[in-house]
Amino acid sequence: MASKEVEMSKPSHPRVIAAMPAYNEESYIGTMVLKTKQYVDEVIVVDDGSTDNTSEVAKLAGAKVVRHDRNRGYGAAIQTIFAEARKIAPDILVLLDADGQHNPSEIPELTKPIAHGFDIVIGSRELQKNNIPFYRRLGQKVLLHSTRVLSQKKLSDTESGFRCFSQKAIHALSLKENGMAISAETIAEAARKGLKVTEIPISVTYTKDGSTLNPVAHGLGVFARIMAMISERRPLFFFGVGGSIVATGGLIAGVRVIQITSASGTLPVGTALISVLFLTIGIFSIFTGIILHVLIKREK
Repeated sequence: MASKEVEMSKPSHPRVIAAMPAYNEESYIGTMVLKTKQYVDEVIVVDDGSTDNTSEVAKLAGAKVVRHDRNRGYGAAIQTIFAEARKIAPDILVLLDADGQHNPSEIPELTKPIAHGFDIVIGSRELQKNNIPFYRRLGQKVLLHSTRVLSQKKLSDTESGFRCFSQKAIHALSLKENGMAISAETIAEAARKGLKVTEIPISVTYTKDGSTLNPVAHGLGVFARIMAMISERRPLFFFGVGGSIVATGGLIAGVRVIQITSASGTLPVGTALISVLFLTIGIFSIFTGIILHVLIKREK
């Protein structure tokens, strides 16, 4: 009887699963799975249509493998991970990259804030910025500030793929992005759903063959998608700011037209047309933002 009471009094250990989206990562996936298994209850690998032995190596290392029949994109792999997590219903879901960039030994620290009421914990690379190539840091800064506009959350690293989620977040997040912009979408969606987000510092290791994506093309693609999401979710800001800038240019051109006409008695037709065009586009953009903002508010 006493032993049963002791067992019942023991705090239950949260069930933690880790998941990795992977595309042609046979060189790293085995090591990453084996290292990660030391800190979690189960490892899931979503093979996003790899043409190498990623699935086979992951299975041999002890991971549960879910395979896409073709390469659908990083975001699609994350969506599959969340679908699997909803079936398993763990207490905590940890996401990390399969290319050796993240250190699985940091998982215990990453998951600690979940026990203190946070729903999403992001591993921030900010403290490792001196070890990150300059072009990556520049791209990260651009995407960081764009995501801040989208989500209105002040975080130091919005693109990190090393993050964890509470059970509440697993069920609350509804993600649609198929590409790399899903990292920004996750934060924006978390803000919309009122989820508590925090971040802790992590280490990061960049390998020469660790990424299959061109960093410039990747950055531009993510930036374009974030801009599209801003236009959809914060139209008053997107069209209002853009329209104001264009309209201001039109006003400046208009003032210049008046100055030239007053001084020479000749109307600069080209500048006048540019002024009218910019003013028209700017005012139209501002009103578009206002109308879309009202429509979104009504939908809510």
